[in-house]
Amino acid sequence: MENIDKLMSDYPQFSYKYESMPKGIDGINIGNEIIINSKISKEEQLQWLYEEIGHAMTSEGDITDYGDRNNMRQEHEARIWGMKHHISFDRLADIPADEYENDYEAARDLGVQVDYLHTVGFMYGFRYKTID
Repeated sequence: MENIDKLMSDYPQFSYKYESMPKGIDGINIGNEIIINSKISKEEQLQWLYEEIGHAMTSEGDITDYGDRNNMRQEHEARIWGMKHHISFDRLADIPADEYENDYEAARDLGVQVDYLHTVGFMYGFRYKTID
């Protein structure tokens, strides 16, 4: 929980809430309010908190219509912002491959889910699914 508290304290201009949300919705940003799904794990909450702060920092207007090309661009930019601020390239590149038997251990130590670790890796240009 301390990572979540630290992140929120780094962006005090936003108000934060945790609420039960419908399946498939894990976070939302409305103006200066960020709402995170209270039903998901702490790791997922942190991941979504980064992305929703990314939306607050980079998006303009209502971008919920994903059929609109500009909205998709803004969604992508916010996701990239969140991933880059959550796990830097250097932090990911510095993972010693011989220290872990599998990606699940690396993800655990980074405090993320393995799918998220892979997504961040692909975003940075790593073209493999394991750190081996």
